[in-house]
Amino acid sequence: MTNTGPAAARVGLDRAERQRRARRAADERDHFERTRHSLVFDGHELGYVKPTAETEAKLRPDPIVRLVANDTLTREQGRAAVEIRMIFERIAAGLLARTSDPSNRSPGTRPEIPERIALLHVQRYLPWARYLGGSTTEPLQRGRCAPALEIATEVVIDGANLAQCDRARRWRNGTAAKLLVYALAVYTDRAGWERNRDTIAAFEAWWDQRRRAGRRLNRVASDEPTRLP
Repeated sequence: MTNTGPAAARVGLDRAERQRRARRAADERDHFERTRHSLVFDGHELGYVKPTAETEAKLRPDPIVRLVANDTLTREQGRAAVEIRMIFERIAAGLLARTSDPSNRSPGTRPEIPERIALLHVQRYLPWARYLGGSTTEPLQRGRCAPALEIATEVVIDGANLAQCDRARRWRNGTAAKLLVYALAVYTDRAGWERNRDTIAAFEAWWDQRRRAGRRLNRVASDEPTRLP
């Protein structure tokens, strides 16, 4: 049974206070690092002042633009990434609005997702996501490559770079880039913007071989007898 008494309330308050103090300390460190090479003279700030973390994030180029510019992605794959991001953000915003405080809304109104976005979500985004990652409602519908959907989400929506994705999973040889290209190739093929059947089939054959090899290694490791010291 979950404890909801005074002790649990104190634990929650203590946790919130620790988080508040940690945020304040982080803000102070950030302010110090940004202003350490500057001084205020006669009301004017002189010297070098670094931008805030939020400003630096806004100044960083969109990873999709960079990947199209260096030919990692085709222009149509970049277009697919932009559409995926747009659909995800609009749907998420609509769902968030529907669960917000209704007292803040005008009487008789309800937040609506634009019809075009709703259609793209149903006709393109969901079939694409289910093809890659499988279906939670239909256990027999197995995804072709769930990690490709994860990489696409991290890069396209969260703005992560491919090197970060590789390091987080200890991948080598640009595996994250291969998965991203595959995921967007599937989307552009289904949208009719590019024909990528050969590329898709080649990747899926490679991924199946890699997955089978991983399973064989796991079986070998589990079959090894325990070595006593």
